[in-house]
Formats: sequence, structure tokens, C-alpha cells
Amino acid sequence: MQPLPRPRRLKPVEGCNSTTTIVTFTITTDVVTYIMTRSDSVMPSSEPEDAALGGPAAPGCRFGGGPSRLMRMPAASGQAALAAVLILCAVSVHAQTAKPSAAAPAAREAATLTVQVRPVAEVFHAYGQVQPVAVTQVRAVEAGVVARLVLPGEQVKAGQVLAVLGGAQAQSLLAERRGALRAASIQLAADRRKFKAQLATRQTLAADEAAYQAARGRLQVALQTLTLRAPGAGQVLAADVADGEQVASGRLLLTLQTSRPWLSAIFYGRQALAIHPGMTGRFQPTTGGTIAVRVRTVSQALGSDGGEQAGLFPLSADGHEAAALARSWRSGQWGTVTLVGTTRPMVAVPTRALVLDRAHWWVLLRTASGDRRQQVVPGPTRGWMTYISSGLKSGERVVVENAYLEFHRGISQRYTPPD
Repeated sequence: MQPLPRPRRLKPVEGCNSTTTIVTFTITTDVVTYIMTRSDSVMPSSEPEDAALGGPAAPGCRFGGGPSRLMRMPAASGQAALAAVLILCAVSVHAQTAKPSAAAPAAREAATLTVQVRPVAEVFHAYGQVQPVAVTQVRAVEAGVVARLVLPGEQVKAGQVLAVLGGAQAQSLLAERRGALRAASIQLAADRRKFKAQLATRQTLAADEAAYQAARGRLQVALQTLTLRAPGAGQVLAADVADGEQVASGRLLLTLQTSRPWLSAIFYGRQALAIHPGMTGRFQPTTGGTIAVRVRTVSQALGSDGGEQAGLFPLSADGHEAAALARSWRSGQWGTVTLVGTTRPMVAVPTRALVLDRAHWWVLLRTASGDRRQQVVPGPTRGWMTYISSGLKSGERVVVENAYLEFHRGISQRYTPPD
């Protein structure tokens, strides 16, 4: 027969003060061993017995109650012994009844927040891009070879030469127009001599003069179309051709920005309905800095994506639009637009107190008769707080801690478990 294992003391639980029976049992091939210990709330522990079990018990919950009884029995009676041990454990073990804490009501009150009305200015955010109000496209009226082309980004003045068209086609056009003018001039001179000799009428002379003026005008048009000039002061945004390139009539050569750039921002949803001319705010480019802006125009029609376009211009220190401040931003620059709306009274709740259920936002109100669900309409947010546009009144208590769990308490009652 195998030797019995050495009895082992179980580690006591700190702070235990109830009568507890702890049973450990090991079933081997031929013996059943179990050790029963009782806490000192049943009977004081004796030091010799503690020493026999491997040392003194921990203070406050020492195990004792007499020597540990070690029982050995044949394996055939092991099942009966095990049943007896389990019955004894069921009779001896009982749980300590938890006493209600006096701090529970205080903790329940601390989980709520009494809301108060505060004046809040509505703030609208959007992304915007600096772009010209309109651009001017310079195209070739006649065919030719491009020369003396200005560079993209270059500032130009009104009437400044942007490009010159030359080449064989341009020279042929000029030769044709000059030949027509020379022929008209010769015909006019001959008819004037005939008119003096009374060999031509005034109608013939008038027709010759009209033909001469038309030929002269066509030559001037050819010269002007072959020399492209800026229609106004501005900046070259893009060049679509290069020097020495052969272009046909109607080909796009240059794109000019002849008006000051403005800031175009797109607002969506509820914000789109609140934007109006005269609103002020700030523009923060991605490159850094802040520029004060004012809404100048608002589109009356929504775009294909449901957005509403607003045009903004910079402000000077005295609050008036200033064209000089347009130099503070550059065409194509992106950034964030923040506009300040009207001030209205609102109540604020922690964002974690809001519960989204069935496509609506709710809060849980704590009243004298219990918790009650209240539908709300969220407004602007400030950090971890959300302002409520409607649905809450000043002085109402809102559940903050575990609001989602409290909101869905009893949800199991709505469902029937499957068979």
C-alpha cells in the first residue's frame, strides 16, 4: 500500500470571520484521504496541532479545531466515503450574508449630474480652399509657332505681352492681309484721280474707301491676334504650351487669374441652413496661422453632394474687407473654416451620458419615481461635453455613470428565449 501524503494546510483567506469548512480530498488507487479543518470561529487553534500541520496559521483566520483527522480506508469503500464527505461539506459550509453599505445612496447620487442652462455660441466648421473668383483663358486665334511665352506664377499687368505667334502660317497670314491692303490702297488712289477727271462717281470713290478701311482693319486684327496681351492685371496660373510649339487656331495657351482670390467653403446638413452673409470667423490654413474672414456670398442652391457653397473674403483690423489682405493667402491653399453663429441658451451634459437607440439620442433622467428615458437633440460639443439643443430643462438630473447599462436594464424581459 502506498504511503499517505503529508497533510497540507490551506492558505487562509484574509479577513474571514465566518464558520467555514474547507475540504480537500485525493483519491488514489487504494485509499481515500481527506482533511477537514475548521476556522477558529468554531474552536480555538492549538499551537501543537499547528506545528504538526506545518506551522502556525495566519493571524485573524487561523485554522484549528483539534488535530487534523487522517482517515484511511480501502478503495472499495472510497465512493461511500466521498459521498459522506460531500454531505458534511454541504451541511457545514454557509455564506456570509452581505450587509448593505451606508454609502450606496451617496454613490447613486454621485452618478448623476444636475444640468444648468448656459449661453452657447453656435460654431460651424468646414473645409475651404482659396481659389480665384474667375479665371481668364488665353487661346490662339490664329495658327502659328509660340514664342516669348510668360512663365506660370508670373505677375502681369494689363496690356503686357503674354506670347507671340510666328512661323510660316503667321507670316503667310500677314502677307495676305498686307497684300489686300496694298491693292485697296492702289484702287482708292486710281479712283480719286478719275474722280478729279470726272471719270468716276462719288459712289465708286466711297466704295473704294470702305474697301481700303476694311483691308487695313483686317491687317491690324492679324497683328493683334498674333501678339497675345493680358486683358487685365493678374497672375499666370498655368501654361498649356511651350516656346517653339506649333498650335492651331483655338488652342488654349495660358490661364490667368485676373481677380483677387476668395475662400470657398462647403457646409453640409443643418449647418448649410444656418450660414448667411455677414457671419464672421477665422480661416486656419494647413501651413499655419489664422486669418479673420467674413461671409460675402452664400449659394442659394445645394450642390450635387448636398453641400452649400459660401464665399468668404479676408477682414482688416477695423472689420472691413480689404483687398490687400488677399495677399495673406495663396490660390489653391486648403484649411479649416470656423464660423461663429448666434448665441442661444443650452444645457450641457457629459458625452458619455448620451445613448443612441433606434436612430435617436436619449438620456436617462433620475426622478423621485425612478429613472425615466428622455429623447434629446444634441448640439455643439466642447471637449467631453455636449450641449443639448432641445429635450432637457435646467435642474433635471441626468445619469452619467454607466448610463448605457442603466438605459438598457431589463432588456432581457423583451425577448423570449428559444425553445
